[in-house]
Amino acid sequence: MSRKIQKRQKTSLRRKQIIEALRKLIIEYGSENVTVRRIAKEIGVSQGAIYRHFKSKREILDFLIDYIEENLIGDIEKNDPQANTLEILENILKNHISAIEQKKGVSFLVVAEIISLGDKRLNRKIYDVLNKYIDHIKNIIIRGIQSKEIKTGIDPAMTATTFFGIIQGLVSLWALSNYTFTLEEKYPGLWDFFRQSIQNPWKGRSPAFSKLARHPFPSPVGK
Repeated sequence: MSRKIQKRQKTSLRRKQIIEALRKLIIEYGSENVTVRRIAKEIGVSQGAIYRHFKSKREILDFLIDYIEENLIGDIEKNDPQANTLEILENILKNHISAIEQKKGVSFLVVAEIISLGDKRLNRKIYDVLNKYIDHIKNIIIRGIQSKEIKTGIDPAMTATTFFGIIQGLVSLWALSNYTFTLEEKYPGLWDFFRQSIQNPWKGRSPAFSKLARHPFPSPVGK
C-alpha cells in the first residue's frame, strides 16, 4: 500500500474519531459547551491535531451533519424497494429506534442540539437533510398507495412528516426523562398506531368481500 493511500486512510479515520467525539460530547454537555479543547481531550490528542483536519468547531459540525445524513438516508436506502411498503416503514422505524438507543440519539438529539446554536447556515443544512429524509419516506408511502397497501386519500407528505415526528418526539421525551425508559418498549404501540392510521383495510381481501363489507345490507328490491 502506498504512503499516499495510508495517509488518506489515516486522515479519514481521524476525522471519523473527531466526529464521533463531537457527537458524544454534544449529548453529554450540549453543543454550546463543546470546545475543540474538549474534543481533543476526548480523543487523547492535542488541539493542533484537531486543527490539522478541521479549521474550526463549525467545520466539524458541518461534517457531523454530513454524517447524520449518511446514517439517516442510508438506513432507508438499504431496504429492498420491492418489499412490502409497510414492512419497509416498520424496519426503518425499528432500525432508527435501535440505533438511537445504542448510541444515545446519534441523529435526532444531535439535530436538536445543532439547531439550538442558532447558526443559520448549519440550520439550513439540517433543514435540507431532514427534508430529504422526509421525501424518501414520502416516496415509500406513495408506492404503498399505488400498490393499495396504504389508504388512498391520505397526504403522503404530511404522513411522512408524521413518521419523522413520531421518532423525533419520542427521542426528545426520552432525553428529557434522562433516559429513564427504553425506546424499544414504546416502539410497538407507536408503530401499531401509525400502521392502523395508514393501512388500507381492504388490501388482500377478495373484491366480493370488500363489496360486502362496504355495503353489508342489500338495497331494497326496486331501488
